[in-house]
Amino acid sequence: MDRRTVLKVLTASTLRAANQCGTSSDFAAYQFAFFTADEQSMLERLMELIIPADDHSPGAKAARVPAFADLMIATGSDRTKTAWRAGLAALRTAEKDQPLEAVLAQAASEEDAPKSELGRFFVELKRMTVDGYYTSTVGIHDDMGYVGNQHLTAAPECNHPEHKS
Repeated sequence: MDRRTVLKVLTASTLRAANQCGTSSDFAAYQFAFFTADEQSMLERLMELIIPADDHSPGAKAARVPAFADLMIATGSDRTKTAWRAGLAALRTAEKDQPLEAVLAQAASEEDAPKSELGRFFVELKRMTVDGYYTSTVGIHDDMGYVGNQHLTAAPECNHPEHKS
């Protein structure tokens, strides 16, 4: 067999196996592998605070961003796993003194130059939230309005009032 045939066979068998296992890009059937139920619940709250649902599109929870994060962390390094467990534990400890929203706002205030453990963890949490959201169907299609590659015969006219002259 030549190389191209081998690659076609491997690709086809991989896709068939993925479809039979029920894997999906939207994480509909995803089972959490790393985060505990308590961590999962906290992650849902945190990520929804970072990208909340609004009139325009669903938020991080609807986009299944916590499942994306779980997959990324579960398949990551031991160092990454330890950092995420420590970050969530630090948030849980801080939440005993003030509401989670206030804790997250304080951590976010350090985003440009993190000074604390919570500030450094927030940078990672936000990055994971944004990556998960904007690689999901909800983020790409509902929020960004991406409709796919299309053949256009002309450039669409800009309808932003500030660009009309």
